[in-house]
Amino acid sequence: MPAILLILVLCLISPPAASSLPRRVAIVDRFFPPTELFASERDREVQLWLYGLLDVDSDRRKEPYFHGDLVRLIASHPDLVFFNYPIGFDMHPLDAIVLNLREIRARFPEQPVDAVLLAWESSTLISAFGKPLRTDEREDYKSKLRTWAEEGGDWYRTLAIIEELEYLTSQGVLVVTIAGNGGRGTVNTFSFASGVVTVGAKEEELSDFVSNNALVDLHEQAAYFAYRVDDAQGVAAGYDLNGDGCADIPISAVSGRQYPKRSWPPLKGSSFAAPMALKKLLLGGAASARNCTNGIDVPAAR
Repeated sequence: MPAILLILVLCLISPPAASSLPRRVAIVDRFFPPTELFASERDREVQLWLYGLLDVDSDRRKEPYFHGDLVRLIASHPDLVFFNYPIGFDMHPLDAIVLNLREIRARFPEQPVDAVLLAWESSTLISAFGKPLRTDEREDYKSKLRTWAEEGGDWYRTLAIIEELEYLTSQGVLVVTIAGNGGRGTVNTFSFASGVVTVGAKEEELSDFVSNNALVDLHEQAAYFAYRVDDAQGVAAGYDLNGDGCADIPISAVSGRQYPKRSWPPLKGSSFAAPMALKKLLLGGAASARNCTNGIDVPAAR
């Protein structure tokens, strides 16, 4: 994104007056399903093993948080309202993303949102587009994707997602996506969408893991530890994920009986840089204010 355009985006989404809060954020991602949707306890354990990302107590049993749940917790703030648009397990993930983005578009007149967070990627090699990438050649890059789709590839899904992201940005919605985690030689093709804000990692030690190229607009913290939070009596109350000192993960959600001060290994990737960047873009300096009311989480109606 050219510097002047990024400045314009930042101006358009500058932190609002208190009377206009909270801000409404749609997250398209994979969320831990309600208990009634599991066929059995065994099915629940299998789904956690496949898609869970967090084991704060290292007991080899993952806590009930999928990718989207963790993304939302990092973005959590009392001045944000979240609408979850789940990526299900019954279809190709990119097809599910297309359907969710179209649902956001269809609901927009009655349920407008200020921002959409898509911490997902459809990445490929930068070398397929010529080096280095240029911000003024997005249309050429999308044209190449169309050619690949016409030749029998499945890039039509990615193109459909790009089209929906561009529609949202044309409506003044802040759309945040990720640089991708395929390494420095790859590009998340969602960043070809005009007007999106693409977020990479600010940690130098992640430079071989998280992609970084001319289409990456911002760099933000991409590695997170869960730190234990104790109550006034020194009893473990939960775990703070986003650094605000609040128990984002209640102790009741932790599977074991041992509660270490810090989880290991950390969550890492541009997926976790994007929600923090989005929060700062929407709320400015207020994003770091400590307030342990984590905002409202509204599942999208189905």
